[in-house]
Amino acid sequence: MTSLSPIQLATLSAALAIAGAAGAGADAQTTADPTASSALAQHSPSPPDMPAIEGMTPTEVTRMAPMAALPPDIVVTGARVRRQTSLVASGAVLSGEELAARARSTIGETLAHQPGISSTAFGPSASRPVLRGFQGERGRLLIDGVGTLDVSNTSPDHAVALNPLVADRIELLRGPAALLYASGSNGGVVNTVSGRIPRRAPAGIEATTQLGYGSAATEASFGARVDAPLGGLWVAHFDSQYLRGDSVETGGFILAPIERAVAAAAPDPAIARLARLRGPLPNTGFQTWEVGGGLSAVFGGGHAGFSLSNYGNQYGLPTRLSLDPATPQPDTYIALNQLRIDGRFEVDLPAGPLSTLRGRFAWADYRHFEIVRGGPISAAFRNLGYESRVEAVFGRHAWRATLGASYADRDFKVLGAAPLLPPNRTRQYALFALHDLDLGRLKLEGAVRFDQSDVRAVVDPILRNPPLGRGFGVWAISGGANYALVPQWKLALNASYLERAPVVEELLTQGIDPGTQGQLIGNPALPIERSWGIEAVLRGQGRWGSATIAAHYTDFSSYIFPAETGALVQGLPVFAFTVAPARYWGIEAQGRVPIARWHGVAIAGDALVDYTEATLAGGAPVPRIPPLRLLAGMSATASRLDGRAEIEWTTPQSRVAAFETPTRGFVMVNLSLAWKPLPRLSRLQLRLVANNLFDAEARRHASFLKDFAPLAGRDVRLSARLGF
Repeated sequence: MTSLSPIQLATLSAALAIAGAAGAGADAQTTADPTASSALAQHSPSPPDMPAIEGMTPTEVTRMAPMAALPPDIVVTGARVRRQTSLVASGAVLSGEELAARARSTIGETLAHQPGISSTAFGPSASRPVLRGFQGERGRLLIDGVGTLDVSNTSPDHAVALNPLVADRIELLRGPAALLYASGSNGGVVNTVSGRIPRRAPAGIEATTQLGYGSAATEASFGARVDAPLGGLWVAHFDSQYLRGDSVETGGFILAPIERAVAAAAPDPAIARLARLRGPLPNTGFQTWEVGGGLSAVFGGGHAGFSLSNYGNQYGLPTRLSLDPATPQPDTYIALNQLRIDGRFEVDLPAGPLSTLRGRFAWADYRHFEIVRGGPISAAFRNLGYESRVEAVFGRHAWRATLGASYADRDFKVLGAAPLLPPNRTRQYALFALHDLDLGRLKLEGAVRFDQSDVRAVVDPILRNPPLGRGFGVWAISGGANYALVPQWKLALNASYLERAPVVEELLTQGIDPGTQGQLIGNPALPIERSWGIEAVLRGQGRWGSATIAAHYTDFSSYIFPAETGALVQGLPVFAFTVAPARYWGIEAQGRVPIARWHGVAIAGDALVDYTEATLAGGAPVPRIPPLRLLAGMSATASRLDGRAEIEWTTPQSRVAAFETPTRGFVMVNLSLAWKPLPRLSRLQLRLVANNLFDAEARRHASFLKDFAPLAGRDVRLSARLGF
C-alpha cells in the first residue's frame, strides 16, 4: 500500500467526511426552532427560563442557537450536553459576556480568574493555564477536541498557538469525560470551542467586527468574523485578528524584594541601578495576527467541513536582569508561525443503536525562531503534528456509551548552535470508552482509556546524545456519580487512576532554556507517572443564587518534575528532571447571590476562594504552587448597561521548595462597564475595563520568571464591537 503524508490524509479525510455526511443528511430538515432560539439568546441561569436541552447532542443544541449564545452553565464538550450542576466532576465554562470581558491574548491569563486556575505568566505573550497547580501535559489544551499541535508544553516561554479572542467559549473538563481526550491530565482538559468550522446555517450573513485598545502595553487590536450561507447545504466562515503592543507597563518594581536587595548591595553601579527599576517590563513588545476560513455542509442531522488557518506571533521574552556583570543575559525574541488544517464531521442518526457518529482531524506545520536582539538566530523549532479521532455514540435516552479511537503523530526538531533537544518523533495510539447513565436523581459516569506512546530520537551531532527508542502503554480509569439530595442541591463524587507517559521534553532536554531561565537536564530513564485521585463536589442552585464547593486529593506514586539542583551554569540555575512520590490536595468554593432589583437593574454579588497544597515525599513542597486566593465582586445588569467591580486578594506564598524564592501577596481591583448605546442597534456594544486599577505590584508564584517579570500594572482597556 502506498503511504500517505499527513497533509494527504487530512485532505482525503475532509473530502470523504463532507461527501459522506452531506449525502447522509441531504434530505434532513434544517429549520431551526425560533422559539427555542429566542429563549437561548436571552438566557437566564435559572432552569425555569431554559428549554430542556440537557442530554441533547451538540448538533441538536446548535440547531437552536450558536455556541457563543449558550449560557455558561451548559457544557457542550463530551458525550452529551450537560448542565454543570449535573456533572460528576468539577469544571468551568467561560462564555458570553464574561469571556468578552476576560479575554486576553493568552489562554493562561484569559482563564486566570476561574476557580482553581492560575497561569505561567511569562510576559504578556506566553502563558499557559496552571490547573490546581498542574502544568504542561497534566493540563492538556485543545481546539475543538484536538491538540494545539504547537510546542508550548516544551517550555513556558513558548506561546500557545491559540487566540482566545476568537473563541466562542472555553470549557474545562475533569473526571470521566476528560478521558475522551487525555490519559494523564490531572488538572483537567481545557477545550476552546471555535466557530471556524460552521455547525449551523445562519438565516443570512452574520458578521462581527471589533476594535480594542489597552493602556498597559499601548495595545491595539482589530478583529472581524463573517458567517454566510452559500445556498443549499453550504456555509462559509471567515475570521481575522491583529494585535500589537509595546513593552508592558508594570506596577511597582521590576525585581522582586530578594533580587532588589542583592542588586542594591552590588559594587557595580549598573547593577545597583536595577534595584530601582520600575515601569515597562524590558523586551516584552509583541505583534500577533491570525486569519482563518472554513466551509461546511450543514444539514438537519449534523455537519461536515474543514478549515484552514494561519497564526503568527512575534514577541519578546522578558529580560532576566543579570545581577552578575560577568554573566550578562541577552535579550531574545521569538518569531512564530503555524499553518493549520482542521476537519470535523458529526452526524446524528435517526434510528438504530448508533445515535451519533463524529470525527475530527488536524494537521499543523509549526515553526518558530529564537533570535538574539542584534544578533543571530539562536535556535529554530520545527514541529509537524497530526491528530485524528473518531467517536461512535450508542444509546438514545437514559444510557449512552461513547467508543472511540485517536491517533497523534509529532515530528519535532530543534536546530541551532545549542539545540535543546535531539530530532525526535512521537506516535500515540489511543482507545477509549465512556458510559453515562441518567436515572433521574442519580447520574453515573465511567470511562477507561488506553494509550500507546512510542518515542524515537536520533543522535544529534552537537548534543552527542545516545539514540532513544522507548514505548509506553498507559491506562486511565475514572468513575463518578451525581445525586440530587433535594431538587436544588446535588452531590458529585468521582475517583480516578491515571497513568502518564513521560514526554520527550522530560526525557531528552539538554541545555539552556530561555523559558525556565536555566539549564535543563532530561532523564531518558524516567518511568511512567502514576496517580490516583478523588474529588467531591457540592452544588446548589435556585432563585436564591448558586454555590459550589469542591475538594480534591491526588496521590502520585511516581511524580515527574524538574528539581532545582542548586548548581549554576553561566549564571543560570540547573534543573534536572527527576521522579518522587507526591501528594496534592485543595479546595475551591464559589457562590453568587442576587441582592436587589431596582428600576430594572439587577444587582448581584459573587465570591470565589481556591487553595492548593502539594508535597513531595519527605515533606518538601512541590515547586511553583499558587497560594490561597480570594476574589469577590458585585455586578449590576440592565437592558443596555452592565457593570462590575471586583477585588482579588492573592496571599503570600512562603511554602517553597529548595532554591525557590517566596512570593509576596497582592491585591488587585478591577472594574468593567459594558454599554449598548443605541436601542435600534442592539449589537453595538462599547466596553470599558480597568484591570489592576491601583497599579499593584503583582507576581504569579507559578511563573518561572516571577522574580524578574511582574504582571501588568494599571491597564485601561477600551473596545467597540458591532454585529449585524
